[in-house]
Order: sequence, then C-alpha cells, then structure tokens
Amino acid sequence: MGETRFLENLKGTISLQLKSEVSKANNLAIGEIAGRDSIAAIIKAFEEEDIDAVLSTVVHTGTEYGDYKILEDNVKYLRKRLSDLGLLSGHANPVLNSITLGEPALWHALNGRFLSVLFKRFGFCPSCLGCHLYMHLIRAPLAWRIGADKIISGERKSHAGNVKINQLPVALDAYKEVLNYAGVELLFPLREVVSNDEIESLIGSDWEQGKRQLKCTLSGNYRTLDDEVEYDEDALKKYFDEFAAPASKEILKLWKEDKEVDYIKVVKEVLEG
Repeated sequence: MGETRFLENLKGTISLQLKSEVSKANNLAIGEIAGRDSIAAIIKAFEEEDIDAVLSTVVHTGTEYGDYKILEDNVKYLRKRLSDLGLLSGHANPVLNSITLGEPALWHALNGRFLSVLFKRFGFCPSCLGCHLYMHLIRAPLAWRIGADKIISGERKSHAGNVKINQLPVALDAYKEVLNYAGVELLFPLREVVSNDEIESLIGSDWEQGKRQLKCTLSGNYRTLDDEVEYDEDALKKYFDEFAAPASKEILKLWKEDKEVDYIKVVKEVLEG
C-alpha cells in the first residue's frame, strides 16, 4: 500500500515556536535548501520579490547520501550572505530554521513501483523528473498550513551549457503548473541564468559548483557512455501531460481535502487511464 500518515505527521513538524515565528512574517516564502543554486535562488528572491522571511526546508528523497550537516551549514551561510549583501528584512528572523520533510511512499509510487511501465510507455527513464516533481509536491501541504503562497527553487534551464533533463524548460513549466494547481507559486529566480559567474556574484566565489551538497545514487542516469545527454522533448512533455501532472494533481486534491492518500492506487489509476 502507498498510504501513510503524511498529513498527520506534518502537523507534528510545525512546532509552536515555528507557528509564532511564521505569524510575524507579512510575506513568507518556503525555500529549498540543497546546493549552491538553491541558496543563490533565495538570495535573488530577496532582491526581486516582496518577501520578508523564508522558511528553509530540506526534503528527503531516499536516494541522497552524505553529511546532512552540510545543509545546516548552508542555511547559516545564507543568513550571513543576506546580511553581507544588505538584504535582511525587518523581520526579526528572516531565515527560519530548517524543517525536514519526507514521504518515501510517495517517492516510491511516482518513481519506483512502476518504473518499468513508465520506461516502456514513454521511452526513457524518468526518475530524475519525477524526483524533482516530488520535492516540489511535498512542500505544498506545508505551504497551506503556514500560509505561504510561494516556494523558491534553485532550478535553472542551463548550467553553463551543462544539460540536466530535470531542469529543461518543459520540466520547469510542468512543475510550475502542478504547484499552481495547489494555489502555490513556484519561483525560479535563476531560471534564465546561464553563466555560473552570476551565481558566484550572489553567493560568493569561494563556493565551488557541486560542493557542499548531498550526492544522489541515481546521478547522471540519463547520460550516455560518453557522458552526453540525449532526450526527446516530446517524450518528456508526454510523460508530464499523461502521467506525472495528472497523478500529482489528484494527490494534491486529496491532500487538500485533508485525506491520507493511497499513492500506489492513485498512480495506478492514472496509468490505467
């Protein structure tokens, strides 16, 4: 079964102290905490958006490994960098302490259980696409509960020429569409940023790309033997249109009704049409 007590567990994640801090924010956003792009995105959001506080969040995927203390250090770095750049708002604590979210049953239903079916139907392995969608999806109920209507993501469509299929425009548009369905705006402050120089101007030049972040056991699974990236954009769009987006929206609808969801059942019904 893919059903868990996710919504009930989420209530326990939101402490009285967090509720108090959240209540003091006029314009609160949720921030993704991962590597340097996620930190740069939050900094850029403070520059461009009407935000006075951000709740930093970490999402467990089950495929990542490494020292999770790195992510705590990245939050501290974010606070210091905002201060150094003169971007601190009037809120007493503009970067709220991180909370951790995770729903293994949901990840399994979207990315594991029916992987052979997805490969056969769409012609490629969509794990990275589904995983990134999962990370956005799981933050929506948190946004509802704390009254945040924005989630800040560090994804961008090009990384100095390095292609990542989970951050192509077709993927970013799909993530945004799904979150819009949930009434949450998914912000991509770095979407059009191609050069790493602009990233370094936001976070500083002492943070090397790929460092101070967790690693993933499935990293690079869509690359060829000579490390090239090959993809069919029509197949990616079909994956989102016919499977990932409908399944995600149904899950969001059931969550919104405060129902615990049998994820396997939902995903199977979408695949069966």
